[in-house]
Amino acid sequence: MGILLAMAAAWASAATPPTVLAWRTSDGELRGTAPLPPSVPLGSTWKLFVYSYLFSAGAQEPVYRCERAQREAGDEYCCDPGESIGRDAALQRSCGAYFAPRRLGLTDANWRRFWSEQDAPAWLLSLPALQPATTVPPERLLDALQRVPAAGRIAAREALLPNTLREPALLAAVGSSPRFKTWSWFNESQERWGGAAGWLADGSPFWLGAPGTGQKVLAREAGRLAEAWQASGQLSGSPEAAALQAQPCMDVRLFARYPLASIRREGQPASPGPLTAGARYTLRFANGQSMEIPGQPELMLGAGLQLQARLPLEDYVARVVDREGDAKETAAARALAVAARSWLRQNAATPGGCLQVADDSRAQRVSPRPPSDAARAAAAFTAGLVLDGAPVHYRSDGAAPQLMGWREAVAASRAGSSFEALLRDAYPAAVLSGWHDDSDCAPLPLAAAWLGERSPRWGRVLRAEAGYEPPDALPQVCELGQGVPHADPRRGRIFLREWRSREGRVTLIHEYLHLAFRRHPRGQDESYIERLAQQLADV
Repeated sequence: MGILLAMAAAWASAATPPTVLAWRTSDGELRGTAPLPPSVPLGSTWKLFVYSYLFSAGAQEPVYRCERAQREAGDEYCCDPGESIGRDAALQRSCGAYFAPRRLGLTDANWRRFWSEQDAPAWLLSLPALQPATTVPPERLLDALQRVPAAGRIAAREALLPNTLREPALLAAVGSSPRFKTWSWFNESQERWGGAAGWLADGSPFWLGAPGTGQKVLAREAGRLAEAWQASGQLSGSPEAAALQAQPCMDVRLFARYPLASIRREGQPASPGPLTAGARYTLRFANGQSMEIPGQPELMLGAGLQLQARLPLEDYVARVVDREGDAKETAAARALAVAARSWLRQNAATPGGCLQVADDSRAQRVSPRPPSDAARAAAAFTAGLVLDGAPVHYRSDGAAPQLMGWREAVAASRAGSSFEALLRDAYPAAVLSGWHDDSDCAPLPLAAAWLGERSPRWGRVLRAEAGYEPPDALPQVCELGQGVPHADPRRGRIFLREWRSREGRVTLIHEYLHLAFRRHPRGQDESYIERLAQQLADV
């Protein structure tokens, strides 16, 4: 508790009124400043619970339309008259009208049943309690945030990334890992209080409150938040297991331009298959060079001495940082992580399932060794951030317009530039955004209902197939405006143009199967998935 007492003393002596920050660690320990107030208003945080409920329950609610003639209270935060808004954007913009229980048709019984199954605190079981003026003890609010199902929490964190991008001081101090919903309301003295509530990368819930509006509190307290979370190791922690599994996966062809002559495991020819953890492998190349790497189950030796890696997105980014730069150069490494992730998003092949890319000097080099702790930290600090609006390239030195030079980035980093300043200088035509740019989903509720009615029947066939694992929640089906139909495993979404024809329904089933086999190699076999989709269309 020494760190917490020191933090409390330091914050108590600050020129501005004391700020209260509280969070629960992944093992349930309450951390933060002391003393906590006896109760705090929900403000806008109630929307987090409705959003998570809708996602976890597989709901397919209609979009919200802002009508010119009938503007409701709070509607000004939603959209312009005549426009409509989807679930993710409604959470980002704090559109209370979207999440109104009456509009969504939520019932007391279903709400109570759902949160009782999550062992949520008693206050959350009451649907009428979803009001900004409702007050609860902050530790009970943290308990409720911790009881949000993993799938709903991960989806909410992804939807909330734009909120972090809108707070430059906070982004520079703590990075993109904390995801939050701002709130503002009045305390018992009718003074404006505000702050934020959400989750850190490891799933730990947090709550922040202080005099002022949410945005002002975040801007004012960014440095202190960074100190608090860094002192407890929260900013360098690993993502929770469910979030790691939900990341986009990468299929990487290692050493694409450097043919291997042999791969030996401790002196003996290596057998095809995953490289055994704990073993040492010697790679000898056709050009006579050799190197040693540790065995890793994510690396696979295939026919023709081809070495493949299947990696979560952020693990891939960290390996690029180790291979293309120096992770000890903190700000430069963070900028490189964003550039590498952006290049990947702009250039990787996406035939279905995992993204495909080569380890190639004409593209990005990827370390065949597990990432260093510093590289993992650089990737985690910028998790999910990409550059939009301009092609992204970089090289070892020689900065140019829309091209980052690593040597120049290191020099600027050592001079005190932050990672966002490095990116602004290197890519002036680009803007920071999230990996997923489809924040609005135009739902197809009848398609989702058809999928929900048919998928249990398919289970009788699919259970006999190796690798079948039904999605945790019914996928959200979204109308595709342009591009190729696809499934988004991280968000539990399917995008397609139409579903009423047999061809459209086969496409819907096809993308559902990508989600159902997302953790098995069969999920990347387009021929297998299509044959199975055709078969299920007639079940």
